[in-house]
Amino acid sequence: MINLPSAAQLVFVLLIAVPFSAAARDDAWQPREDNAAWRAECSACHIAFPPALLPADDWLDIMSRLDKHYGVDASLETTLRQQIGAFLERNAAANRSLTSRDDVPRITSADWFVRKHQGAIRLWRKGKLKSLADCAACHKGPDIERMTGN
Repeated sequence: MINLPSAAQLVFVLLIAVPFSAAARDDAWQPREDNAAWRAECSACHIAFPPALLPADDWLDIMSRLDKHYGVDASLETTLRQQIGAFLERNAAANRSLTSRDDVPRITSADWFVRKHQGAIRLWRKGKLKSLADCAACHKGPDIERMTGN
């Protein structure tokens, strides 16, 4: 006779396994969907930052200020702005704790970024790294190449 697990054992296994399998699938560099407009427009000036690096509210804030996009006019035609904004919102981080501390949302000032990039921050402060937003200075491989438009 085969011993089958109890319902409680199955629930326990699922409660443990599901977050781990979801975490394995949820790679910040791999949006759940692709968007050619986002990739083309954002990587024209900088890396096309993956949507999962900020929560939806922050992306919508950034998209609403494209005329003053970190000191540059990055305005887009309304339809294109709405399309990219909707993509960012659908693929954004679900975790509100990723929000940056600045008035204008910045990935490089988000708590998770500061925790994970202490070495890069030290290099930047010493003038050995041009910008903390230059992910390709440290990160290499196909994921970063895809985000930079190369």
